[in-house]
Amino acid sequence: MGTITLEKLAAPAYVPNSAGAVFTNPASTKTYIRLIVLHNGNTTTENVRLYNVPNSGGAVGTAGVSNIFENLAIVANDTVQLEFLGPGLVLTATNDTIQAVTDTASKVVVQIMGAKEV
Repeated sequence: MGTITLEKLAAPAYVPNSAGAVFTNPASTKTYIRLIVLHNGNTTTENVRLYNVPNSGGAVGTAGVSNIFENLAIVANDTVQLEFLGPGLVLTATNDTIQAVTDTASKVVVQIMGAKEV
């Protein structure tokens, strides 16, 4: 068993307005997503969908109905925290991803925290 360290898994980033990866699991790593923080900086409500997407033949897979795990309406200037109890959302393969989409680009910021085992 490798070393497990708690950390910020991805730098804060904007959620795109077409489904895209906000975290991609690196090679030879098991990742435990424990907290996802979303902040809507828009003046209107933003609808945000989150997906836990397995890789597709080793490449980044496609978000779809079969892998959605959260569908939120975040009101203007609100912050939502999604906490996952141990072990969390577990990503085991290279290019497994957490993907997200919102109504308006550059309005919702996502921050992902957890642990990695390498």
